[in-house]
Amino acid sequence: MTIKELQTKYSLPKEDFWEVRTGIWVVTHNACEKIASIENIEFHKPDVYTENGIVALLGTAKMGDKTIWATGEASPTNVKGQGSYLWAMAEKRLKDRLTLKLINAYEYNIYSEEESESFNKK
Repeated sequence: MTIKELQTKYSLPKEDFWEVRTGIWVVTHNACEKIASIENIEFHKPDVYTENGIVALLGTAKMGDKTIWATGEASPTNVKGQGSYLWAMAEKRLKDRLTLKLINAYEYNIYSEEESESFNKK
């Protein structure tokens, strides 16, 4: 799946993705939400782990007959801001990773903007 195929299949506007390095594409969290809705992805309540200010969520999602798991984590060192924002970021990372795994986007170097601050739009 190329970024063009992803764009076409899910009707994503150009603002929803960008290339950070040659062959490495990033999609917005909103794009992941659109994809999850279109694909009828079912997210299940995650297991929660906290330690030393780190929030980690281990969750599963289902698309059709395919079920997968992934983690979403956040800490004061990898998230700007404190408090409940860590929980929201951990959830965003978890859902984006589950969505991108279910549609096999990682195989084609397509990532979520929430996975790394180095992916921020310039």
